[in-house]
Amino acid sequence: MPLRIGQEIQAVLRGRGMIPKGFSFSAINAGIKSPDYTGLDLGLIASSSECVLSGVFTRNLVKAAPVVIGMEQVKRGSVRAVLANAGNANACTGNVGLAHARAMMEAVAKELGIEPGDVVPMSTGTIGVSMPTERIIPEMPRLVKGLSQDAESFARAIMTTDTFPKMVSRRVGEACVLGFAKGAGMIAPNMATTLAVVLTDAIITKQQLDIIIKKTITYTFNAITIDGDMSTNDTLLALSSGLVKADAYELDRAMDEVIGELARMIVKDGEGATKFVTIKVAGTENDRDARTVAMAVANSPLVKTALFGADPNWGRIVAAVGYAGVDIDPREIAVKIQGLDVVDSGLQAKAFTEDSLHRALLENEITMEITVGPGQGCFTVWTTDLSYKYVEINAQYRT
Repeated sequence: MPLRIGQEIQAVLRGRGMIPKGFSFSAINAGIKSPDYTGLDLGLIASSSECVLSGVFTRNLVKAAPVVIGMEQVKRGSVRAVLANAGNANACTGNVGLAHARAMMEAVAKELGIEPGDVVPMSTGTIGVSMPTERIIPEMPRLVKGLSQDAESFARAIMTTDTFPKMVSRRVGEACVLGFAKGAGMIAPNMATTLAVVLTDAIITKQQLDIIIKKTITYTFNAITIDGDMSTNDTLLALSSGLVKADAYELDRAMDEVIGELARMIVKDGEGATKFVTIKVAGTENDRDARTVAMAVANSPLVKTALFGADPNWGRIVAAVGYAGVDIDPREIAVKIQGLDVVDSGLQAKAFTEDSLHRALLENEITMEITVGPGQGCFTVWTTDLSYKYVEINAQYRT
């Protein structure tokens, strides 16, 4: 199913020509994780002109070398290219890692005829391993020579445990928005993506782009969780080539839709996931408290394993609500799952039956609605179940 989704999205892109003006793409194999690896693992996005740049990064105090560099570049606010690799996170590699990232930037910049500082680096993969620049840098001429309108190649080059390339596009008059993301595990908020790039050819200032990105991630990438682990490399970049006039309101909406869809695709491709789960919390004093409650439920291993097994153990949900750290009255907790009354006034609902909830939990997409009081606060989080496969994938990641 995930692969079919990816194919459908790519067909839409090709059929409607949804590639922002000024951008081209390339991807090659550089044997980054291992000389024996044969898949795409080095990707490039290049612009024919200077782009406005915005971005958000992990709040993990342990930051990968490309994150450290990228944060400085975003402050400057302009760029010409994005160089991304899979197979090596270039994290916990110290000054050597920074030097390797800059060497890669310099090598591709030389081939593009631009300044090294105009290349934003992005990396994903295993933490604590030295970047094999001896295999990567000689491949830069081939990477640049391969630039074309094949956007899917870039999406595939940043995949790790992903099962399909994640691409979304929207039209904004004559302009368009195109987004890429990778991520299937180590997904937790602030900000949860692993890697994402959003491109547009619409004319927009850096200030406007910053506002859109920071607003949108609150209810998208910062509203998803797969396993509660925050990456060292999480990065979302937004670039505008500024070649086409577009309505500001429509552009804002299109960016929201593209980023939101990418975030949900990451959850649907969660490592070992068998279920896509929507958790809606309402009744808190503010949205921040609602988010705290929703995340407590979404990250609970007991809740997630119950969802995997279709176990109607609603007590795990209520317990997570109670330990979330938000001041609520337990007597006001109500829970609905797939429209079924499960908890009412903090107690098992009169209409509840284990068989009906068990059958409801067998569905692939599950919606859980939690009310905790009369307040106006509300927030929606997307998550997955926790399966045997998740443990298998992460127990064998480096072997």
